Amino acid sequence: MGSKQYDETADVYDDTLNVLTYARHAEEPTFRAVMGDVRGLDVLDLGAGTGIWTRRIKQAGAGRVEGLEISASMVETAREREAGERLGITYHVGDVARGHASIEAVAFDVVTGVNVLHYSASRDELVAMCRTASRALRPGGRLVANCANFHMAADLDYYGPFGITATVPQPRVEGSMVRAHTTMGGRPVDIEFYLWLASTYESALREAGFTQVRWHPWRISEEGIAQYGQDYWQRYTERPPTLVLEAVK
Repeated sequence: MGSKQYDETADVYDDTLNVLTYARHAEEPTFRAVMGDVRGLDVLDLGAGTGIWTRRIKQAGAGRVEGLEISASMVETAREREAGERLGITYHVGDVARGHASIEAVAFDVVTGVNVLHYSASRDELVAMCRTASRALRPGGRLVANCANFHMAADLDYYGPFGITATVPQPRVEGSMVRAHTTMGGRPVDIEFYLWLASTYESALREAGFTQVRWHPWRISEEGIAQYGQDYWQRYTERPPTLVLEAVK
């Protein structure tokens, strides 16, 4: 989804947590677990959007927290929220693949990227995104991100129960574009992203300066299990649309 489409959904983007059940009950608990205790740590959120996850990181006790987002409208919305809540978050407008002088001038302990890396249309662009994360980190710092699962389900409606449908090209190859559809604030939203093998992510991360890459299983919240049941989530964890990685600089 390009910056124009992000601009068009800025005012309803926070609805993600209401529409996509996995955002609240899989992404949030898994990212929290992999990040660990962030109290006092400096954190950069890549592809921050309207600050949905950025605010949660700050509220978890992180020290300096900044967000980078390509959509000016998204950043405007995030800054409006910040003006009211005064959490102490700084947001920048910029393309993750191109980096940003403001974030490269300082160093962070953790960089996060929720649903960002798979917007890379080429391996070179993927390496560039990974390099932005690497340059922003202190030695020993970590990137925690998720990326589209190359082996995600091909059935258009497989992820329908979780709030999204996806058209996966067949046969799928590296760089294949997936077209997904959801709703936000009652509006239809189309999302386009690209498929890369886990090994391609690993090689891109190492080329960008990371020394270790680990993949983590999804964790489902107790609330999510109680509300939807084990069978509902088994469908998700067996063929997740995205995978979670942790890379150490």
